[in-house]
Amino acid sequence: MKADKLLEALIDLAKRADYSVRRETGHFRGGACVVRDQRLILINRSMPLEAAAVILARALVKIGIEEDQFVKPAVRDILDRERVYVDQHPEVTFEVATKEPSAA
Repeated sequence: MKADKLLEALIDLAKRADYSVRRETGHFRGGACVVRDQRLILINRSMPLEAAAVILARALVKIGIEEDQFVKPAVRDILDRERVYVDQHPEVTFEVATKEPSAA
């Protein structure tokens, strides 16, 4: 499945879980959050589509999407792969990247 279609399918899955997905610009990778009672998954706009799909899949795994929903095999594959990653790296979180101060 092409990256754009995979990302689109993951976005649809997020919507079924009552999360909005937004691609924004900034110094962050992405992840799930709640802002003023709105459930969001933010993804950095500068990321390639393949990386955005990975970030979105990890966020969906972390929020615990419904496992009984039908998803396409390619979507199930990325979710399963990222579930293994999340289980093996529980210390990895979605944090805001900070810019290093320039040396003057």
